[in-house]
Amino acid sequence: MDEKFNCTKCGLCCMHISGIKELQNYDLGNGVCKFFDTEQKICKIYNERPLVCMVDKMYETHFKTKYNKMEFYNINAKICNELQEKHGIDKKYRMEIK
Repeated sequence: MDEKFNCTKCGLCCMHISGIKELQNYDLGNGVCKFFDTEQKICKIYNERPLVCMVDKMYETHFKTKYNKMEFYNINAKICNELQEKHGIDKKYRMEIK
């Protein structure tokens, strides 16, 4: 399976990192990652971002034995969609769950 997680790039995950142990040193103190450009909605260290920010690599390194890839994608998409709904993000950014 050559699929990749299809992030819609709304930026909400980058603006809600408080409570994520692996990202505690990235938090500006308000839950926003210090490497997230809030105006352009992009990660300033995208190619060097932490493992926890990479759905596909997290699957391969930590979850491959617990879920198949589509199950893991659907879990992440569900969390993403719930966060978007909570913050009133346009439905065009919702992830399709199969």
